[in-house]
Amino acid sequence: MREFRVLEHTADVGFEAFGATREEVFRNAGRALMSIMIDLDSVAPRERVLISARAREPAGLLVNWLSEIVYLYDGERWLFRDFEIGAAKEGFELTDSKLNNPEPSVEAAGIGERFDPGRHQIRLLVKAITYHQLALERTAEGHWRARVYVDI
Repeated sequence: MREFRVLEHTADVGFEAFGATREEVFRNAGRALMSIMIDLDSVAPRERVLISARAREPAGLLVNWLSEIVYLYDGERWLFRDFEIGAAKEGFELTDSKLNNPEPSVEAAGIGERFDPGRHQIRLLVKAITYHQLALERTAEGHWRARVYVDI
């Protein structure tokens, strides 16, 4: 199964991300977002940075998760090559609404390094994650697919 693909649109840039699990589709959505911004191969896996988000519903959680990644680039100049999400990954997890936790949440590690203008060339500056044609769904085959468009 492929991780993601960039979507062509007349005025926007978007992507579809795929995964066998929700954790995997969130991971691949993060990688797809970063691939729009920068060549992933140019980012060294030097440090791990905590990334967390909450929302009222799963699709909103995807938007908030990706918005945190954009914020970490804009505010702190982080570039991520990969992400760790899942209970098996040292406590980083994606949760559903529960009695003691009324909102879905994600806690993950972004793996990468800070932007270095001598080594990194930005492809596109992403301003925001949009709700335009947003989708987070389970396919008939039981896999997960996300569709996201970004404001550039």
